[in-house]
Amino acid sequence: MPGGVHTKHVRRFIDLQRQARGCIEVVLDQPDKLNALSLTLLGELTDTLNSLGDDDDMRCVVLSGAGRAFSAGADLADLRRLDSSNAELFIRCLHSACLAVRDCPVPVMARIDGPCLGGALELAASCDMRAASERSTFAMPEVRLGIPSVIEAALLPRLMGWGRAAEMLFTGRTLTASEAHAAGLVEAVAEDPADVVAKWAGDILDAGPRAIRAQKELMRAWERTHVDDAIEAGVEAFCSSWESDEAPRRIARIVAGRSVSDRST
Repeated sequence: MPGGVHTKHVRRFIDLQRQARGCIEVVLDQPDKLNALSLTLLGELTDTLNSLGDDDDMRCVVLSGAGRAFSAGADLADLRRLDSSNAELFIRCLHSACLAVRDCPVPVMARIDGPCLGGALELAASCDMRAASERSTFAMPEVRLGIPSVIEAALLPRLMGWGRAAEMLFTGRTLTASEAHAAGLVEAVAEDPADVVAKWAGDILDAGPRAIRAQKELMRAWERTHVDDAIEAGVEAFCSSWESDEAPRRIARIVAGRSVSDRST
C-alpha cells in the first residue's frame, strides 16, 4: 500500500505506515532474519498495536512483513535460550502480540508474501482476514522441534476444520498458498495480495466507522468463550516442553543445520 507516512520512533523492528482515511500498515521489519519473531520484535509489535487502540481516527490495520517473508516464525536464537524457568515468558510474549491483534478495535488484515511459519501463522490466524501471494507457504512445524503448537494455534480448527488443522499440527507439513486457500486458512490468493487487501480496506472505509468497530467487538466476543481457555492450556503445555531436553536438543540440531527428520528423538 504505497504512499504511507513512515513512523518508526523508538521501534527497531516495526515500521508503522499511516495511509489515507485512517488505514494503518504495521510492518514486521527485520528482513535480514526473515522477520523472525524475537522477544524484542514481539514486544515492539504488541506495544505498537496496543498504542493504536487509542487512535479514534484508525479505521483498519494491515499487518505485513518486509522483504521476502511474512515471518519465518519464532527466532531460533531465543528458543535456544529457553528452559523450564523462562519458557513461559517467551510464549506469553508471543500470545500478547497475537492478543493485541485480536483485540484491535478495528479489522486487521494480514498481507502475506513468502513464508508464514509457526508463531507467524498464529499472528496471521489472529487477524480478521488474510490474503497471500502465490509464492507464500504455511506450516506449523513445532512438533518437529519437540514442542506442541499452542496459544493462538487454537484458532486453526475454527478456520480450517478439525481434520485439516490436525493434519497440519501433527505432521508439520508445509502448505502452498493454493492449499491454504482450499483449506480455508486464507481468504484470497493473488499474484499481489496488496491488491486484495486494498479492496478489502476500501470496502471497510466505505462502511460506517462505528458499525465496523461494533462488528469487530461482537466477533471477538463470539470467539472468546472457549479460545481463551484453550490458550491457557497451551501455555502450560509449552512450558512443560522445557522440562526435558527434547526441545533444546532438537532446536540445537536445526540451528546447526542438521535434520530432525531421522528416527532419533
